[in-house]
Amino acid sequence: MEIVMIEGINIRCNVGGVEVLRSPRIVLTLRRRAVVSTCEVDIPDADGSVQTGLARKQAVRVRFGHRGEGGTWHDWSGTVKDFQPAGPDTVRVQAVGLEQALIDTTVTEAMHGEPADVVARRLLTSTGLPVAEISIPAETFPHIVFSRVTVARAIKQLAASLERSFGHDLSRHAVWLGEAGLYWSDGDEPGDVFVIETAANLITNSPNPAGMSVAVSTILPGLTHSRKLRIRDTRRDFSELVRAEEVIHALGADGNTTTIGYGYDGGWG
Repeated sequence: MEIVMIEGINIRCNVGGVEVLRSPRIVLTLRRRAVVSTCEVDIPDADGSVQTGLARKQAVRVRFGHRGEGGTWHDWSGTVKDFQPAGPDTVRVQAVGLEQALIDTTVTEAMHGEPADVVARRLLTSTGLPVAEISIPAETFPHIVFSRVTVARAIKQLAASLERSFGHDLSRHAVWLGEAGLYWSDGDEPGDVFVIETAANLITNSPNPAGMSVAVSTILPGLTHSRKLRIRDTRRDFSELVRAEEVIHALGADGNTTTIGYGYDGGWG
């Protein structure tokens, strides 16, 4: 496998059957309130041969980490959703994460006398993805029907039924694909706490008590939404343990950064 070097970062990228040996731009977007993660990869394509070989649904894998195999690597997989020219000699690939199965998989089923968490597990399992944790009230529905709806829609339907019939508030629950599989929880993605701090890796920090706060750091391989991180900003006398609500990893000629949204959770969209 070829390794791309960008300012001290190793990048390994495959799109379909192509090993991307040079990429002027990669943007990976992970949001707690988005069902599906996305990734954009710009590929040099002076003669058009790369675009000719591309097709929707082709496998995409992007890995990046600091130089040296001992550090943390970020490993993201998905499929090609679309592609188009991004300049005279470049093709831009737009990819979606494996969570796309939550939208592509439809269910038609009537369930009787089953607890909500059992119903949820059956729905999530139908995607073919592993299921890590379901943390919802185990209320029993006498009868619930899903009629040709996506799994993502069925999950929202189940949540609405729990709220309407039993008074539970699931507005802070989210469904995401973590390292161990699918979660439906109001909790966090398990893992070590990341630290960003002044004079180390923190570039900017903009707290916003009324909405989403934003911090930008040097690239943080392995950080995903729903992970905990500690922000130490000595310029603002700010030190807080927060949850990443959204994470955008950007790698390219303009530098390698991670942008983190924290402090605001808008609930179900």
